[in-house]
Amino acid sequence: MTSYEPLKAILDEMISVYEKLLQVGKEKQAAIIKGDPELLLSIFPKESALLKEIGLLEVKRQTETVTYQSLSLGQIIDNSSSAKEKEELLSAQSELKAKLKELVAQQELNQQLIENSLAYINSMLGLFTQQQEPSITYSARNYPKENNHSRSFFDAKV
Repeated sequence: MTSYEPLKAILDEMISVYEKLLQVGKEKQAAIIKGDPELLLSIFPKESALLKEIGLLEVKRQTETVTYQSLSLGQIIDNSSSAKEKEELLSAQSELKAKLKELVAQQELNQQLIENSLAYINSMLGLFTQQQEPSITYSARNYPKENNHSRSFFDAKV
């Protein structure tokens, strides 16, 4: 077992969790497009658990990196003596960067979809809640209340 294998294992775990988070992001996108709030609410706990797991893995990675005198992953790759280790760590680093880039793009798309949905909802609410202009036609309040007979068809407001 080489000294870089624990770090490589942590990076592989992080890649796996980022893939799961990306899948949850796609589920969230489908729920937003579908307009299903129950499905969307059921996705939040999954997402939260994965984010918590990423946080724990990041702490684990940082403690593993401390054993390398607080070097960054790029510096660890540069200082690697074995070509195989260097290749494995470089592959993990590039895959991790690619997953993070995909995840950022997915989150931006979901945010844009949510903003569009909210704008649509606000415009619909605006249509329903805007002030009604006073009618210039006759209404029931313009008639004297002398006669309590029911109104005829022509007196009814349409």
